[in-house]
Amino acid sequence: MFYEELYAELGKLFYHISGIDGKIPAEEKQALQTCISNTWKPMDGSTDRYGADQAYLINFSFQFEEAAPVGEHYFKSFENFYGKNKAAFTAEIINNILQTSKSIAEAYRGKNKKEKEVLNKLINLFEK
Repeated sequence: MFYEELYAELGKLFYHISGIDGKIPAEEKQALQTCISNTWKPMDGSTDRYGADQAYLINFSFQFEEAAPVGEHYFKSFENFYGKNKAAFTAEIINNILQTSKSIAEAYRGKNKKEKEVLNKLINLFEK
């Protein structure tokens, strides 16, 4: 259950990082797909009732959120989830979140000021 909720929250967080500058380039979506395949899928390995890897919930959540404008509430949602589940966040999970976030931010012309600010907030959250 933790991973299912985590993946939904990560989709929102990664959507926030990608769209914080007002656009979501294809390069950033591709970076997310690569991270899901290379990082998140091998980490957990759980599947849904149809046999699909649950890590794809990250992408589903990201795509679902694309119908709405990016706002601070996406980061707050993740922050609240982290606060309630801090003990379940292993060093591997935290590292994967930071690496995926950086990959998304750097995928299109490097990190911009707004993306850097969100990444710094994320780092500070994990250091608390």
